[in-house]
Amino acid sequence: MVMKRNNIIEELIKLGPLCSGTFYEQYIPCGKKNCRCHDEEDPKLHGPYYVWVRRINGRQVNRTLLPGPDLDKVKEGMENYYRFQALILDLLRRDEESVLSAVRAARGAGKKNSRKIYRKS
Repeated sequence: MVMKRNNIIEELIKLGPLCSGTFYEQYIPCGKKNCRCHDEEDPKLHGPYYVWVRRINGRQVNRTLLPGPDLDKVKEGMENYYRFQALILDLLRRDEESVLSAVRAARGAGKKNSRKIYRKS
């Protein structure tokens, strides 16, 4: 159990940059009347633009990214963030299980001990 816990912690340490939030692909028209994006029969919208949406201090923050290294870094950061969350949940589940089994072992399995209240001294 301790070995698996240490493996999870080592994997957490090895994770690269973390980016929370999500992103989506966007195609938009411009403000020029004669542009191809305003063609009634076959409009060709501008894009793709990638919008990274996240919360900072309780406020939604959007950042538009163009294809390239910044977008790749954000995608990698999001994958690392999702992996981070999964590892933390696994670690939490394991620790809670070990705490529960330790409490059960201290109390015993019989009815006599089931009513005792354990308090910190």
